[in-house]
Amino acid sequence: MTLHAGGLAAALLLVAATPAAAETLLTRTVGCKIGDAELPGLLERLAAEDQGMKTAVQHLAAPSGALYRLDRPVDALGHVAREIYLSPGRIALVVAGQDLAAVSARLRLTPDPYGPAERRIDDTRKIVAYALHQAPLAGKVLVGCEYESPVAQAWLAPDDAGF
Repeated sequence: MTLHAGGLAAALLLVAATPAAAETLLTRTVGCKIGDAELPGLLERLAAEDQGMKTAVQHLAAPSGALYRLDRPVDALGHVAREIYLSPGRIALVVAGQDLAAVSARLRLTPDPYGPAERRIDDTRKIVAYALHQAPLAGKVLVGCEYESPVAQAWLAPDDAGF
């Protein structure tokens, strides 16, 4: 009986020390866990991780952005989605069936009547939630990270945007 209990204790210790699921690069990026030093080449690394990030399914204007449909869902900031909206400096999950005010409250974001609800992480990153009214984003909440780095601000530069 002692060996069995010892083996069980060792197994429980191993399970406790192993993360339930390793965070993907996309999860870390959407969750504001990427530092400025990791931003160069990030879009290429994201495309290598999920083929759905290679080519946008739709480009939008005013404001500029690109919609990507992932091969597998990503779980970040308490939401799971298969669509990513990328715009200059921002990367967000496209979440259906949620209310912007409720999402903002749950993430402890400060509402702003002229921009996204936000919570600053540090000098160059903040968690954001916002809504856009263009199809196919109408009625959905965009939840993700805003990176205030020149590298991130260049996402979707004319050479990369395809329009």
